[in-house]
Amino acid sequence: RDKNKESYAEMWHRWIYEDYYRTYMLPLEKYGIKVHHDDVQAAWERITKKNYVHKVGQFFAVGWPVNFWRIEAQTDKDFEWFEHKYPGWYAEFGDFWKWYAKLSHKGEKVLLFNSDVGYVYPHRCWSCLVPCLIREDMVVGEIDGQLHTFAHELDKWTATVAFADEYQRRPTPAMGRFSGKREWETLYDGWDLADAIKDLNFVRSDGKTLVPQPHMRFDDKEMWTLDDVRGNKLGSPLNALRAMSPADREKHLAEYRAGFTINPCN
Repeated sequence: RDKNKESYAEMWHRWIYEDYYRTYMLPLEKYGIKVHHDDVQAAWERITKKNYVHKVGQFFAVGWPVNFWRIEAQTDKDFEWFEHKYPGWYAEFGDFWKWYAKLSHKGEKVLLFNSDVGYVYPHRCWSCLVPCLIREDMVVGEIDGQLHTFAHELDKWTATVAFADEYQRRPTPAMGRFSGKREWETLYDGWDLADAIKDLNFVRSDGKTLVPQPHMRFDDKEMWTLDDVRGNKLGSPLNALRAMSPADREKHLAEYRAGFTINPCN
């Protein structure tokens, strides 16, 4: 946590904005190529104003039981670094990481299913398959009579127009088609968390200790096992959305786009 070293945002600005955009993209305009300058600025603001990368870190921490790695909780030193690099970070994310540290101990209720925290699990984008973490941008579209969620209007356009069976009367190549089982949550809808982890083969050779852990403590007594996560049922946000009445769906989408607030952690 060296404050003199670049943050992700600082590196992004140097490598993408200054290097790729200014030295590569802009010169292309003299050859008649249209550069969408607003999109570059919007990408920058997703990082600096909408805290996208921090929401990604938060999301992966929430889903620690189904990752193949460990995520350690942030410390006071981390808090200080993030606040220095991203002013206002602590007000939005500080309590979440306190909750994560508190709930990282064996015997606690899994954060994903712990209503005390206040985190709302996100919908997933059918186009890019990343969660819809900038919630005010999330939209819904229909493909072949089925509802799907998208992280942005551009993602919706990609799936419903550009990658439809035909685009401007030309057949879409197979490489451009969305097919098969694409959403992790839908595959495991209704499964017990412990059974899903076993199905993913994220269990150690002893048959019970999880590969993923919500901490970096290496004492065997601290390790979570299948018994510690059993009894929590996974659910698909997409299936739940499809099952709602139109009125309930609109209410849900409005609440989703309004976002959530993490409860204070004492």
